[in-house]
Amino acid sequence: MTVDADLNKVVDSVFWGIFFNAGQVCSAMSRLIVPRAMQAKIVALILAKIDALSIGDGLSDCDVTPLISQLQVDRVMAKIEQGIREGATLKCGGVRLNRDGFFIAPTVFADVDGDMEIGREEVFGPVLVIQPYDTEAEALALANGTEYGLCAGVFSQDIDKIGWFTDRLIAGQIYVNEWYAGGIETPFGGMKMSGSGRDKGHEAIYNYLQTKNVAIKLSSS
Repeated sequence: MTVDADLNKVVDSVFWGIFFNAGQVCSAMSRLIVPRAMQAKIVALILAKIDALSIGDGLSDCDVTPLISQLQVDRVMAKIEQGIREGATLKCGGVRLNRDGFFIAPTVFADVDGDMEIGREEVFGPVLVIQPYDTEAEALALANGTEYGLCAGVFSQDIDKIGWFTDRLIAGQIYVNEWYAGGIETPFGGMKMSGSGRDKGHEAIYNYLQTKNVAIKLSSS
C-alpha cells in the first residue's frame, strides 16, 4: 500500500485476504507492505477488525474457522514461534485457541524485515505479516523478494503509482485496491516457483489444445 491508499479498503482486504478460511488459500494475502510512518495506524485498524470477528465452524458462517488438521496446526505454530525468535513484533494472536477443533487465533506480526523467513515464506494459516518500508523502491524489493509469485496487490489512489508497481511486480495476478479482484474471466496462475500455466479465462483453454507443427522444406529451384 502507498501513503495515499484507502485504509478501509486495505483493512477489508486483510479480512478476506488472510483470515478467510483461516488463511488456507494459495492466493492468501500473507504479507502487507506498508509505509513505515503508517504502520502503527494500520495495525490499530486491523486489530480493531479482528476484535469483531466471530470464531467457529464454517457451517455457522463464522469469520474465523479452523485449520484442516493437527499437523497443520503444528506447522503454523512452528512458523509463529520462528517469527518471534527472528524478532518480529507479535501484535495479536500467536496461540492455539482453547476450544474444540484446530483453531489458531488470528495473528499479526509487525516490524518484519526482508531477512526474516516469516516474511518470505507463506504460513498457510491465519497469520498476517506486516513489512514497513521507507521508499517505494524498497517496497517493490520486499514484494518481489521471495521465490514465489502467485499473487500481489497494490493499494493506491494514484494511477501513476499503480501503473509503476503493476508493471514491476513479478506475480501471475495483481489485485488493485481489492484482494481477489477479478472473476472467472481472469486468468489465474503463478510466476517463479509458483508454477506456470493458467486456469480461468481464455488462457485456460490452451491447456486442452494440442499444437501440431508441420515443417515443409521448399525446393530452392
